[in-house]
Amino acid sequence: MGHISFNPSQRLIRLPIKVESISGGNYRDLIVALDTGSSNTLIPTKIASDLGYDLSNPKQVVLLTTGSGILPAKIITVRKLTTIGETVENIDVLCHDLPVGSTIDGVLGLNFLSHFDIKISFSTGIIEIYPK
Repeated sequence: MGHISFNPSQRLIRLPIKVESISGGNYRDLIVALDTGSSNTLIPTKIASDLGYDLSNPKQVVLLTTGSGILPAKIITVRKLTTIGETVENIDVLCHDLPVGSTIDGVLGLNFLSHFDIKISFSTGIIEIYPK
């Protein structure tokens, strides 16, 4: 079980995550928005590339609807993704760059969240995450 505080008066719930490199042992820290309306987790393409993931040979390419229109996004499988003290291994993520000036690096979606039971308390500003 892990827990983290957040500011319930903000428009987004921002969380720190760690993404592990393809070879293991190296990580990148990102700030993402918790998004229960997103099926998939999203990380920047440069981060994925810097961590050694091969974006020239993605698992799949999907169309992503954004404020700028419909854009292609590559799906890769990352070795490990960790937040709030919990880790999911071999998780698929979308690689896409958010607009310049964005206050987040990516999105934590249901493909991570669904591995856990999660309690979000807006009265206390605490998120608790429990293994299923």
